[in-house]
Amino acid sequence: MAADWTTEVQAAFQGDPDLAARIVAVGTQYQGELPALFADIARYVRGGTATLSVQPGNTKKRKLDDASQPTQSSTNGTTAGAGIANPTTTFECKNVSFQVPARKKLKLQLVAEQSDSRRREVRLLNAQTNDIEYTIPNGQIDQIFCLPVPEKQQRQSSFVIIPQAGAVAADGTSCEQIVFTMNETKPDDAASASRAKTEQDNYITVTEPELNDLLHAYGKQVVRPDENEFASSIPQSHRKGEKAYHVKAHRGTKEGYLFFLPNGILFGFKKPLSFFPFSSVESISYTSVLQRTFNLVITATEGGSTEGKDVEFSMIDQADFAGIDEYVKRHGLNDASMAAERRAKAYNVNKEKKDANGDGGEQAPAGGVGEDGLTELQRAEQQLQDQEDEEEEDYVESGGESDGEGESSEEDGEGYAEGEGEYDEEEEVEE
Repeated sequence: MAADWTTEVQAAFQGDPDLAARIVAVGTQYQGELPALFADIARYVRGGTATLSVQPGNTKKRKLDDASQPTQSSTNGTTAGAGIANPTTTFECKNVSFQVPARKKLKLQLVAEQSDSRRREVRLLNAQTNDIEYTIPNGQIDQIFCLPVPEKQQRQSSFVIIPQAGAVAADGTSCEQIVFTMNETKPDDAASASRAKTEQDNYITVTEPELNDLLHAYGKQVVRPDENEFASSIPQSHRKGEKAYHVKAHRGTKEGYLFFLPNGILFGFKKPLSFFPFSSVESISYTSVLQRTFNLVITATEGGSTEGKDVEFSMIDQADFAGIDEYVKRHGLNDASMAAERRAKAYNVNKEKKDANGDGGEQAPAGGVGEDGLTELQRAEQQLQDQEDEEEEDYVESGGESDGEGESSEEDGEGYAEGEGEYDEEEEVEE
């Protein structure tokens, strides 16, 4: 089979690059007669004549012939740019620091198809050889975020590109997440084909509109944190007066940052990143509520699955609980703190309450507000505070008893001294 069958498919379905990518992916994965069949279909769609005719008696021989041919590489390497046959560079930036999919400096390049500017790609090129190392078509991008890099003295932002579930590049390889960081400094290494730089521009301001152009055909744009959605209540010691939009958390042993965004929750920046769009979130609950920290559990579906999976983020500072809880309620996400499978994890939840006679007290309805007007989470916090107050009271009472004992000893001593005085008087009388 000719090696250019993918070109035939892409040319025939250039109006629908996503469909072309799916066809190429299937042909690359299963090989056999599929590439030849897809090439015939592509030529037929373009109005040509199908030249391949497989006779029943030759089926086995053709399979052997196809099996002996080298298959396309599954590495997302230099062939990844095959999706756009006649590219024109719309934006380029040299020496960009990437964290995902690889930690190194690469050249960032955005290209468009000359005959159809809606078809675009993000390309990551080797800084020395200009070989394409990674690529993702704009039709395979789910979201792009621009997020302030936490805990840095110098202002930086990370652009995060999240591919769609099951996204593949034009050569059939899986699209990877992309994270790169830029400084708010003069953009000497950046160049746009359509926009002139101004004195006020920096790397962030020149890159973001180019990425918006990339997403425009699909009705999307770069998403930024919004103070009206969520901002941390913990002040930034390194940049006083500025809002922080992140919350430090752990997923297992991996430390990272949670961002509560207008369209979902993101955890980054280490590979792999996790993004939970509102549509995938079944519920959000709180567990291990302690005096200084608490855990957040997001139950969400992934890919085409209909069954929710729990993802727990731990060691979140209590100072941000109110803001997170307000965000959850504002977007109608369920507070499932009383879900049966999580009660054992929640602090003081399911602890049987006893009345004065030792009988079990009434339990608040699961996941709801009890007769005292408190949710289970608020009740757990109140119980924790009550317990601390009791410990403080016990300490005071213990100290009071010690003081009382001391006073009793002093009184006894004083009585003994008075007795001695009286005894002396009696002795004087006898004399």
